[in-house]
Amino acid sequence: MEYDKKELDARLKDELHHAGHRWRNRFHLELPFGFTGSVKGLVFFQGEYHLFCQWNPFSTEDKNKGWVEFKTRDFVYWTDPKLVLWPTDDNDKGGCGSGCAFINGGNLRVFYTGRREEEGKRANRQILGTMTKEGVIRKDMVLIKEQPEGYTDHFQGPHFFVRDSHAYALLGAQAAPADDARGCLLLYREEKGLFHFAGELKTQLGFFGKVWECPALLSFGKHDVLFFSPRGLSDREFDWQNLFQSGYIVGHLSLAGREMIHGKFHELDRGFDFFAPHVGVHEGRALLFGWLSMPHKDEDYPTGEHGWMHALTLPRVLTLKQGKIFSRPAPELKALRVARSARELSGRAVPSLKTELAYCSEILMNIVMGVAQRIKIELRYGREKVKISYNRETDIVEISREGMKLGGRGVRSFKLYTYHSLAMNIFIDRTAIEIFFQNGEEVASFLVFPEEDVAPVFSVEADAPMEKVMGSIWDLDRLRYGELKQQKRKYRF
Repeated sequence: MEYDKKELDARLKDELHHAGHRWRNRFHLELPFGFTGSVKGLVFFQGEYHLFCQWNPFSTEDKNKGWVEFKTRDFVYWTDPKLVLWPTDDNDKGGCGSGCAFINGGNLRVFYTGRREEEGKRANRQILGTMTKEGVIRKDMVLIKEQPEGYTDHFQGPHFFVRDSHAYALLGAQAAPADDARGCLLLYREEKGLFHFAGELKTQLGFFGKVWECPALLSFGKHDVLFFSPRGLSDREFDWQNLFQSGYIVGHLSLAGREMIHGKFHELDRGFDFFAPHVGVHEGRALLFGWLSMPHKDEDYPTGEHGWMHALTLPRVLTLKQGKIFSRPAPELKALRVARSARELSGRAVPSLKTELAYCSEILMNIVMGVAQRIKIELRYGREKVKISYNRETDIVEISREGMKLGGRGVRSFKLYTYHSLAMNIFIDRTAIEIFFQNGEEVASFLVFPEEDVAPVFSVEADAPMEKVMGSIWDLDRLRYGELKQQKRKYRF
Protein backbone atom coordinates (compact mmCIF):
# COMPACT_ATOMS: atom_id res chain seq x y z
CA MET A 1 0.00 0.00 0.00
CA GLU A 2 1.22 3.51 -0.82
CA TYR A 3 1.35 5.90 2.15
CA ASP A 4 1.14 9.54 1.08
CA LYS A 5 1.70 11.43 4.34
CA LYS A 6 0.72 14.84 3.00
CA GLU A 7 -2.51 13.54 1.50
CA LEU A 8 -3.43 11.41 4.52
CA ASP A 9 -2.71 14.22 7.02
CA ALA A 10 -4.88 16.61 5.01
CA ARG A 11 -7.72 14.10 4.82
CA LEU A 12 -7.48 13.37 8.54
CA LYS A 13 -7.79 17.06 9.36
CA ASP A 14 -10.69 17.64 6.98
CA GLU A 15 -12.77 14.63 8.02
CA LEU A 16 -12.04 15.02 11.73
CA HIS A 17 -13.35 18.57 11.71
CA HIS A 18 -16.40 17.72 9.60
CA ALA A 19 -17.34 14.24 10.82
CA GLY A 20 -21.11 14.24 11.19
CA HIS A 21 -22.34 10.66 11.41
CA ARG A 22 -24.52 10.06 14.45
CA TRP A 23 -22.21 7.26 15.67
CA ARG A 24 -19.13 9.51 15.73
CA ASN A 25 -17.88 9.86 19.26
CA ARG A 26 -17.48 13.43 20.47
CA PHE A 27 -15.17 13.20 23.48
CA HIS A 28 -13.38 9.91 22.80
CA LEU A 29 -10.40 9.85 20.46
CA GLU A 30 -11.05 8.01 17.23
CA LEU A 31 -9.80 8.44 13.69
CA PRO A 32 -12.39 9.48 11.10
CA PHE A 33 -11.63 6.75 8.58
CA GLY A 34 -9.89 3.40 8.52
CA PHE A 35 -8.95 1.13 11.40
CA THR A 36 -8.07 2.83 14.69
CA GLY A 37 -5.68 0.54 16.55
CA SER A 38 -4.53 0.53 20.14
CA VAL A 39 -2.26 3.08 21.81
CA LYS A 40 1.43 2.28 21.39
CA GLY A 41 3.07 5.20 23.11
CA LEU A 42 2.21 7.79 25.75
CA VAL A 43 4.97 10.14 26.86
CA PHE A 44 5.34 13.73 28.10
CA PHE A 45 7.91 15.61 26.02
CA GLN A 46 8.65 19.34 25.65
CA GLY A 47 5.56 20.40 27.57
CA GLU A 48 3.06 18.14 25.81
CA TYR A 49 1.68 14.63 26.02
CA HIS A 50 2.44 12.65 22.86
CA LEU A 51 0.03 9.81 22.20
CA PHE A 52 0.69 7.30 19.42
CA CYS A 53 -1.80 4.76 18.13
CA GLN A 54 -1.88 2.31 15.26
CA TRP A 55 -3.88 3.12 12.15
CA ASN A 56 -4.76 1.49 8.85
CA PRO A 57 -5.91 4.34 6.59
CA PHE A 58 -6.87 2.08 3.69
CA SER A 59 -9.62 -0.11 5.20
CA THR A 60 -11.16 -1.21 8.48
CA GLU A 61 -9.08 -4.39 8.49
CA ASP A 62 -6.44 -5.10 11.12
CA LYS A 63 -3.46 -4.87 8.75
CA ASN A 64 -1.24 -2.38 6.84
CA LYS A 65 -0.86 -0.35 10.03
CA GLY A 66 1.28 2.68 10.65
CA TRP A 67 1.29 5.01 13.65
CA VAL A 68 -0.41 8.38 14.07
CA GLU A 69 0.42 10.96 16.74
CA PHE A 70 -1.89 13.17 18.79
CA LYS A 71 -0.52 15.86 21.10
CA THR A 72 -2.23 17.56 24.05
CA ARG A 73 -1.53 19.48 27.24
CA ASP A 74 -4.87 18.85 28.92
CA PHE A 75 -6.69 15.89 27.25
CA VAL A 76 -9.36 18.28 25.94
CA TYR A 77 -7.52 20.33 23.30
CA TRP A 78 -5.60 18.14 20.85
CA THR A 79 -3.54 18.66 17.75
CA ASP A 80 -4.89 17.23 14.54
CA PRO A 81 -3.57 13.66 14.27
CA LYS A 82 -0.68 13.13 11.87
CA LEU A 83 0.90 10.07 10.31
CA VAL A 84 4.39 9.69 11.81
CA LEU A 85 5.42 6.07 11.15
CA TRP A 86 4.53 3.68 8.36
CA PRO A 87 5.94 0.58 6.57
CA THR A 88 8.82 1.55 4.30
CA ASP A 89 11.29 -1.32 4.00
CA ASP A 90 11.92 -5.01 4.52
CA ASN A 91 12.08 -4.65 8.31
CA ASP A 92 8.44 -3.61 8.71
CA LYS A 93 6.86 -4.31 5.33
CA GLY A 94 3.94 -6.09 7.03
CA GLY A 95 3.11 -3.11 9.22
CA CYS A 96 4.29 -1.18 12.27
CA GLY A 97 3.19 -3.22 15.25
CA SER A 98 3.07 -2.81 19.02
CA GLY A 99 5.66 -0.84 20.93
CA CYS A 100 6.31 2.08 23.22
CA ALA A 101 7.68 5.62 23.38
CA PHE A 102 10.24 6.99 25.85
CA ILE A 103 12.64 9.89 26.38
CA ASN A 104 16.33 9.18 25.97
CA GLY A 105 19.19 11.64 25.62
CA GLY A 106 16.80 14.54 25.19
CA ASN A 107 15.05 12.80 22.28
CA LEU A 108 11.65 11.19 21.89
CA ARG A 109 12.36 7.59 20.91
CA VAL A 110 10.10 4.72 19.90
CA PHE A 111 10.71 0.99 20.12
CA TYR A 112 8.32 -1.06 18.00
CA THR A 113 7.74 -4.39 16.28
CA GLY A 114 8.29 -4.43 12.54
CA ARG A 115 5.93 -7.00 11.12
CA ARG A 116 7.29 -9.10 8.30
CA GLU A 117 7.29 -12.61 6.86
CA GLU A 118 9.92 -14.96 5.53
CA GLU A 119 8.87 -18.03 3.56
CA GLY A 120 5.28 -17.61 4.69
CA LYS A 121 6.11 -17.36 8.40
CA ARG A 122 6.24 -14.38 10.74
CA ALA A 123 9.75 -13.01 11.25
CA ASN A 124 9.16 -9.92 13.40
CA ARG A 125 11.95 -7.48 14.21
CA GLN A 126 12.21 -4.99 17.05
CA ILE A 127 13.14 -1.54 15.77
CA LEU A 128 14.38 1.66 17.43
CA GLY A 129 13.28 5.03 16.04
CA THR A 130 13.61 8.73 16.84
CA MET A 131 11.12 11.56 16.38
CA THR A 132 12.62 14.20 14.08
CA LYS A 133 12.06 17.95 13.89
CA GLU A 134 10.03 17.30 10.75
CA GLY A 135 7.44 15.38 12.80
CA VAL A 136 8.14 11.88 11.51
CA ILE A 137 9.88 8.93 13.13
CA ARG A 138 13.29 8.10 11.71
CA LYS A 139 14.03 4.38 11.78
CA ASP A 140 17.46 4.10 13.35
CA MET A 141 18.28 0.43 13.70
CA VAL A 142 17.01 -3.08 14.35
CA LEU A 143 17.73 -3.77 18.03
CA ILE A 144 16.43 -7.35 18.16
CA LYS A 145 16.45 -9.31 14.91
CA GLU A 146 14.57 -12.46 15.93
CA GLN A 147 13.07 -14.36 18.82
CA PRO A 148 15.35 -16.60 20.88
CA GLU A 149 15.37 -20.35 20.46
CA GLY A 150 12.48 -22.09 22.20
CA TYR A 151 9.88 -19.44 21.42
CA THR A 152 7.45 -19.05 18.53
CA ASP A 153 7.07 -16.14 16.12
CA HIS A 154 4.51 -14.52 18.46
CA PHE A 155 7.20 -12.09 19.54
CA GLN A 156 6.22 -8.46 19.79
CA GLY A 157 5.40 -5.28 21.70
CA PRO A 158 8.68 -4.15 23.30
CA HIS A 159 8.38 -2.15 26.52
CA PHE A 160 11.44 -0.08 27.47
CA PHE A 161 12.25 0.68 31.11
CA VAL A 162 15.22 1.65 33.29
CA ARG A 163 16.14 0.14 36.66
CA ASP A 164 19.26 1.00 38.67
CA SER A 165 20.70 2.93 35.70
CA HIS A 166 20.38 -0.09 33.40
CA ALA A 167 18.03 -0.21 30.39
CA TYR A 168 15.79 -3.22 29.83
CA ALA A 169 13.04 -4.34 27.48
CA LEU A 170 10.11 -6.71 28.01
CA LEU A 171 8.51 -8.43 25.04
CA GLY A 172 5.30 -10.40 24.73
CA ALA A 173 5.95 -13.94 23.61
CA GLN A 174 4.82 -17.54 23.30
CA ALA A 175 6.89 -20.50 24.47
CA ALA A 176 7.17 -23.30 21.90
CA PRO A 177 6.03 -25.73 20.68
CA ALA A 178 3.09 -23.99 19.01
CA ASP A 179 0.73 -26.96 19.54
CA ASP A 180 1.37 -26.82 23.30
CA ALA A 181 2.17 -23.13 23.61
CA ARG A 182 1.97 -20.91 26.66
CA GLY A 183 2.15 -17.16 27.00
CA CYS A 184 5.13 -15.52 28.64
CA LEU A 185 7.32 -12.40 28.72
CA LEU A 186 10.96 -12.21 27.65
CA LEU A 187 13.51 -9.93 29.31
CA TYR A 188 16.30 -8.15 27.45
CA ARG A 189 19.13 -6.05 28.90
CA GLU A 190 20.96 -3.27 27.10
CA GLU A 191 24.74 -3.53 26.77
CA LYS A 192 26.71 -1.00 24.70
CA GLY A 193 23.66 0.09 22.71
CA LEU A 194 22.39 -3.42 21.92
CA PHE A 195 19.77 -5.50 23.67
CA HIS A 196 20.73 -9.03 24.70
CA PHE A 197 18.38 -11.81 25.77
CA ALA A 198 18.50 -12.23 29.54
CA GLY A 199 15.87 -14.97 29.82
CA GLU A 200 12.18 -15.57 30.36
CA LEU A 201 10.55 -13.64 33.18
CA LYS A 202 9.31 -16.18 35.68
CA THR A 203 5.92 -15.72 37.34
CA GLN A 204 3.72 -17.85 39.57
CA LEU A 205 0.90 -18.09 37.04
CA GLY A 206 1.91 -21.34 35.35
CA PHE A 207 -0.09 -21.85 32.16
CA PHE A 208 -2.06 -18.65 31.75
CA GLY A 209 -3.13 -18.34 28.14
CA LYS A 210 -1.35 -19.14 24.92
CA VAL A 211 0.13 -15.71 24.13
CA TRP A 212 1.00 -12.65 26.24
CA GLU A 213 0.98 -9.21 24.63
CA CYS A 214 1.47 -5.51 25.40
CA PRO A 215 3.66 -5.76 28.52
CA ALA A 216 4.42 -2.76 30.73
CA LEU A 217 6.08 -2.40 34.11
CA LEU A 218 5.35 0.41 36.58
CA SER A 219 6.34 1.01 40.19
CA PHE A 220 3.85 2.25 42.77
CA GLY A 221 5.89 2.99 45.87
CA LYS A 222 7.57 -0.25 46.90
CA HIS A 223 5.38 -2.40 44.66
CA ASP A 224 5.90 -3.42 41.04
CA VAL A 225 2.88 -3.74 38.77
CA LEU A 226 3.22 -5.80 35.62
CA PHE A 227 0.58 -5.17 32.96
CA PHE A 228 -0.05 -7.55 30.05
CA SER A 229 -2.80 -8.89 27.80
CA PRO A 230 -3.11 -12.70 27.69
CA ARG A 231 -4.91 -14.56 24.94
CA GLY A 232 -6.43 -17.98 25.34
CA LEU A 233 -7.91 -17.95 28.85
CA SER A 234 -11.08 -19.96 29.42
CA ASP A 235 -13.92 -17.84 30.74
CA ARG A 236 -15.17 -18.18 34.32
CA GLU A 237 -18.44 -17.15 35.92
CA PHE A 238 -17.21 -13.69 36.95
CA ASP A 239 -13.87 -13.39 35.16
CA TRP A 240 -12.26 -13.53 31.72
CA GLN A 241 -15.57 -13.28 29.88
CA ASN A 242 -14.21 -11.57 26.76
CA LEU A 243 -12.41 -13.31 23.94
CA PHE A 244 -9.11 -11.80 25.19
CA GLN A 245 -8.17 -10.17 28.50
CA SER A 246 -6.07 -7.29 29.80
CA GLY A 247 -4.87 -7.00 33.37
CA TYR A 248 -2.01 -6.94 35.83
CA ILE A 249 -0.22 -8.61 38.72
CA VAL A 250 1.19 -6.78 41.77
CA GLY A 251 4.31 -7.78 43.64
CA HIS A 252 8.08 -7.47 43.60
CA LEU A 253 10.32 -7.99 40.58
CA SER A 254 13.85 -9.34 40.84
CA LEU A 255 15.72 -8.52 37.66
CA ALA A 256 18.74 -10.46 38.82
CA GLY A 257 16.62 -13.57 39.30
CA ARG A 258 14.28 -12.73 36.37
CA GLU A 259 11.34 -13.52 38.62
CA MET A 260 8.29 -11.74 39.95
CA ILE A 261 6.66 -12.71 43.26
CA HIS A 262 3.08 -11.54 43.04
CA GLY A 263 -0.59 -11.92 43.84
CA LYS A 264 -3.51 -12.88 41.61
CA PHE A 265 -4.15 -11.57 38.10
CA HIS A 266 -6.69 -8.73 38.07
CA GLU A 267 -8.57 -7.52 35.02
CA LEU A 268 -8.36 -3.81 34.27
CA ASP A 269 -11.83 -3.50 32.78
CA ARG A 270 -15.05 -5.54 32.99
CA GLY A 271 -16.75 -4.29 29.84
CA PHE A 272 -17.24 -5.87 26.44
CA ASP A 273 -14.82 -3.70 24.46
CA PHE A 274 -11.43 -3.24 26.11
CA PHE A 275 -8.04 -4.61 25.10
CA ALA A 276 -4.32 -3.80 24.80
CA PRO A 277 -4.16 -0.81 27.19
CA HIS A 278 -1.07 1.39 27.31
CA VAL A 279 0.31 3.10 30.40
CA GLY A 280 2.62 6.07 30.82
CA VAL A 281 3.95 8.09 33.75
CA HIS A 282 4.51 11.83 34.12
CA GLU A 283 5.61 13.46 37.40
CA GLY A 284 4.58 10.37 39.34
CA ARG A 285 1.10 10.18 37.81
CA ALA A 286 0.30 6.91 36.05
CA LEU A 287 -2.04 7.28 33.06
CA LEU A 288 -3.78 4.65 30.96
CA PHE A 289 -5.51 4.68 27.59
CA GLY A 290 -7.33 1.52 26.54
CA TRP A 291 -8.52 0.35 23.15
CA LEU A 292 -12.31 0.25 22.79
CA SER A 293 -12.30 -2.91 20.75
CA MET A 294 -12.10 -6.67 20.87
CA PRO A 295 -9.95 -8.38 18.20
CA HIS A 296 -11.58 -10.86 15.84
CA LYS A 297 -15.05 -9.46 16.59
CA ASP A 298 -15.54 -7.18 13.58
CA GLU A 299 -19.22 -8.09 13.40
CA ASP A 300 -19.72 -6.24 16.71
CA TYR A 301 -18.77 -2.88 15.16
CA PRO A 302 -21.21 -1.71 12.45
CA THR A 303 -19.29 1.55 11.88
CA GLY A 304 -17.09 -0.58 9.62
CA GLU A 305 -19.84 -0.33 7.02
CA HIS A 306 -19.36 3.45 7.11
CA GLY A 307 -15.59 3.42 6.71
CA TRP A 308 -14.20 3.59 10.25
CA MET A 309 -13.84 1.30 13.25
CA HIS A 310 -12.83 1.48 16.93
CA ALA A 311 -11.91 4.24 19.40
CA LEU A 312 -9.83 4.86 22.53
CA THR A 313 -10.97 5.10 26.13
CA LEU A 314 -10.80 8.25 28.17
CA PRO A 315 -7.47 8.84 29.92
CA ARG A 316 -7.48 7.15 33.33
CA VAL A 317 -5.35 7.93 36.38
CA LEU A 318 -4.13 4.77 38.11
CA THR A 319 -3.45 4.36 41.82
CA LEU A 320 -2.59 1.28 43.85
CA LYS A 321 -4.64 0.61 46.98
CA GLN A 322 -4.33 -2.55 49.06
CA GLY A 323 -2.85 -4.52 46.20
CA LYS A 324 -5.36 -3.43 43.58
CA ILE A 325 -5.31 -0.83 40.80
CA PHE A 326 -8.02 1.83 41.01
CA SER A 327 -8.82 3.70 37.78
CA ARG A 328 -10.42 7.13 37.67
CA PRO A 329 -11.05 9.50 34.78
CA ALA A 330 -8.32 12.11 34.43
CA PRO A 331 -9.50 15.20 36.35
CA GLU A 332 -8.70 17.43 33.36
CA LEU A 333 -11.84 15.98 31.75
CA LYS A 334 -13.95 18.16 34.05
CA ALA A 335 -13.32 20.90 31.49
CA LEU A 336 -15.68 19.03 29.14
CA ARG A 337 -18.63 19.71 31.45
CA VAL A 338 -21.03 22.33 30.09
CA ALA A 339 -21.49 24.44 33.22
CA ARG A 340 -24.97 25.77 32.42
CA SER A 341 -26.25 22.21 31.91
CA ALA A 342 -25.46 21.05 35.46
CA ARG A 343 -28.39 19.63 37.37
CA GLU A 344 -28.88 17.59 40.48
CA LEU A 345 -29.94 13.98 40.63
CA SER A 346 -31.49 13.54 44.05
CA GLY A 347 -34.19 11.75 45.98
CA ARG A 348 -34.95 10.38 49.44
CA ALA A 349 -36.89 7.20 50.18
CA VAL A 350 -37.71 6.79 46.48
CA PRO A 351 -38.11 3.52 44.55
CA SER A 352 -37.10 5.05 41.21
CA LEU A 353 -35.79 8.09 39.33
CA LYS A 354 -35.88 8.95 35.65
CA THR A 355 -34.42 11.75 33.53
CA GLU A 356 -33.57 12.59 29.94
CA LEU A 357 -29.93 13.01 28.96
CA ALA A 358 -28.07 14.81 26.23
CA TYR A 359 -26.39 12.71 23.56
CA CYS A 360 -23.09 13.18 25.40
CA SER A 361 -23.38 13.19 29.19
CA GLU A 362 -21.64 12.52 32.47
CA ILE A 363 -23.42 11.19 35.56
CA LEU A 364 -21.77 11.28 38.99
CA MET A 365 -24.01 9.40 41.39
CA ASN A 366 -24.10 7.76 44.81
CA ILE A 367 -26.97 5.50 45.87
CA VAL A 368 -27.41 4.86 49.61
CA MET A 369 -29.40 1.66 49.30
CA GLY A 370 -31.07 1.46 52.70
CA VAL A 371 -33.42 -1.53 52.64
CA ALA A 372 -33.13 -1.94 48.85
CA GLN A 373 -31.34 -5.11 47.76
CA ARG A 374 -31.52 -4.86 43.98
CA ILE A 375 -30.74 -1.81 41.85
CA LYS A 376 -31.52 -1.61 38.13
CA ILE A 377 -30.17 1.18 35.93
CA GLU A 378 -31.21 1.59 32.32
CA LEU A 379 -30.10 3.69 29.37
CA ARG A 380 -32.96 3.71 26.90
CA TYR A 381 -32.47 4.64 23.27
CA GLY A 382 -36.04 4.68 21.99
CA ARG A 383 -37.07 1.03 21.99
CA GLU A 384 -33.56 -0.22 22.76
CA LYS A 385 -31.79 -0.31 26.10
CA VAL A 386 -28.64 -1.10 28.05
CA LYS A 387 -29.19 -2.47 31.54
CA ILE A 388 -26.82 -2.31 34.54
CA SER A 389 -28.01 -4.16 37.61
CA TYR A 390 -26.58 -4.71 41.08
CA ASN A 391 -27.63 -7.43 43.51
CA ARG A 392 -26.61 -6.53 47.05
CA GLU A 393 -27.30 -10.03 48.36
CA THR A 394 -24.89 -11.69 45.93
CA ASP A 395 -22.56 -8.70 45.27
CA ILE A 396 -22.99 -9.19 41.52
CA VAL A 397 -23.00 -6.48 38.88
CA GLU A 398 -24.52 -7.45 35.54
CA ILE A 399 -24.26 -5.38 32.36
CA SER A 400 -26.54 -6.40 29.50
CA ARG A 401 -26.60 -5.23 25.88
CA GLU A 402 -29.28 -7.78 25.01
CA GLY A 403 -31.73 -4.94 24.52
CA MET A 404 -29.71 -3.44 21.62
CA LYS A 405 -30.34 -4.44 18.01
CA LEU A 406 -27.08 -3.53 16.26
CA GLY A 407 -23.50 -4.41 17.10
CA GLY A 408 -22.31 -6.58 19.94
CA ARG A 409 -24.74 -7.84 22.52
CA GLY A 410 -24.39 -10.25 25.46
CA VAL A 411 -24.01 -10.00 29.23
CA ARG A 412 -21.01 -9.39 31.51
CA SER A 413 -21.03 -10.17 35.26
CA PHE A 414 -18.55 -9.46 38.01
CA LYS A 415 -18.33 -9.23 41.79
CA LEU A 416 -18.43 -5.85 43.54
CA TYR A 417 -18.55 -5.31 47.31
CA THR A 418 -20.37 -2.10 48.23
CA TYR A 419 -21.36 -2.20 51.92
CA HIS A 420 -24.30 0.24 52.06
CA SER A 421 -23.88 2.49 48.99
CA LEU A 422 -23.20 2.16 45.26
CA ALA A 423 -21.07 4.89 43.65
CA MET A 424 -20.90 5.32 39.88
CA ASN A 425 -19.36 7.78 37.45
CA ILE A 426 -20.82 7.21 33.98
CA PHE A 427 -19.59 8.75 30.72
CA ILE A 428 -21.93 8.43 27.75
CA ASP A 429 -20.71 9.36 24.27
CA ARG A 430 -22.45 8.71 20.96
CA THR A 431 -21.35 5.04 21.03
CA ALA A 432 -18.76 4.76 23.82
CA ILE A 433 -19.84 4.21 27.43
CA GLU A 434 -17.46 4.02 30.40
CA ILE A 435 -18.65 3.28 33.93
CA PHE A 436 -16.41 3.73 36.98
CA PHE A 437 -17.72 1.83 40.02
CA GLN A 438 -16.85 2.59 43.66
CA ASN A 439 -14.40 5.37 42.89
CA GLY A 440 -12.61 3.30 40.27
CA GLU A 441 -12.34 -0.06 42.02
CA GLU A 442 -13.91 -1.55 38.89
CA VAL A 443 -14.48 -0.11 35.42
CA ALA A 444 -16.58 -1.30 32.49
CA SER A 445 -16.14 0.05 28.96
CA PHE A 446 -18.25 -0.85 25.96
CA LEU A 447 -19.82 0.40 22.75
CA VAL A 448 -23.45 0.62 21.69
CA PHE A 449 -24.89 1.51 18.30
CA PRO A 450 -28.47 2.78 18.68
CA GLU A 451 -30.66 2.12 15.67
CA GLU A 452 -32.54 5.41 16.14
CA ASP A 453 -30.94 8.83 16.35
CA VAL A 454 -32.19 9.58 19.86
CA ALA A 455 -30.60 10.79 23.08
CA PRO A 456 -30.74 8.28 25.94
CA VAL A 457 -33.15 8.30 28.87
CA PHE A 458 -31.57 7.39 32.20
CA SER A 459 -33.47 5.59 34.94
CA VAL A 460 -32.73 4.04 38.35
CA GLU A 461 -35.11 1.58 39.97
CA ALA A 462 -34.90 -0.53 43.13
CA ASP A 463 -36.89 -3.37 44.68
CA ALA A 464 -37.58 -1.14 47.71
CA PRO A 465 -37.26 2.57 48.42
CA MET A 466 -33.64 3.71 48.23
CA GLU A 467 -32.61 5.64 51.30
CA LYS A 468 -30.96 8.41 49.29
CA VAL A 469 -29.81 9.15 45.75
CA MET A 470 -27.32 11.97 45.32
CA GLY A 471 -25.52 13.13 42.23
CA SER A 472 -25.07 15.49 39.32
CA ILE A 473 -25.54 15.33 35.57
CA TRP A 474 -23.73 17.39 32.95
CA ASP A 475 -23.89 17.67 29.19
CA LEU A 476 -20.37 17.10 27.86
CA ASP A 477 -18.69 19.14 25.15
CA ARG A 478 -16.61 17.64 22.36
CA LEU A 479 -12.85 17.39 22.15
CA ARG A 480 -11.19 20.30 20.37
CA TYR A 481 -8.74 19.65 17.56
CA GLY A 482 -6.23 22.04 16.03
CA GLU A 483 -4.28 24.38 18.29
CA LEU A 484 -3.44 23.40 21.85
CA LYS A 485 -4.62 25.33 24.87
CA GLN A 486 -3.00 25.28 28.29
CA GLN A 487 -5.27 24.33 31.18
CA LYS A 488 -4.72 26.92 33.92
CA ARG A 489 -6.73 25.17 36.61
CA LYS A 490 -5.86 21.95 38.36
CA TYR A 491 -8.85 19.68 38.77
CA ARG A 492 -9.40 17.21 41.56
CA PHE A 493 -12.16 14.71 42.15
